[in-house]
Amino acid sequence: VLIEANALSDPDDLKTAISCVETLREIGNSAELRPFVAREVMPGDLTGAELETYLRDAVTTYWHECGTAKMGRDPMSVVDGHLKVYGVEGLRVADASIMPRISTANTMAPCVVIGERAAQFIVADHDS
Repeated sequence: VLIEANALSDPDDLKTAISCVETLREIGNSAELRPFVAREVMPGDLTGAELETYLRDAVTTYWHECGTAKMGRDPMSVVDGHLKVYGVEGLRVADASIMPRISTANTMAPCVVIGERAAQFIVADHDS
């Protein structure tokens, strides 16, 4: 199974990635760091279309995806306030996908809280 995350599919994302590489090159080639830098390892001296190809091939998502199953009441929402998936009986989402944005720390702690809350919802529904 191949999952294509479509990273850099938006032209603005690709421009941002190229800009990041250019900025990091400037930093790495600065007078202050030059004594410590032998050469650029990745992506090397690539520019233009070659750099774009490298970025498209090399970029990956991080392992803390979130925000893909919106919680709310509007038509774009996937789950309600009790984590129930709209239109699917007996299914809840209890992971980082319900988070509106990624936290500045590891996602494990918020996911534990989400899981604990989901357990409370399930127990309450079962007891009623």
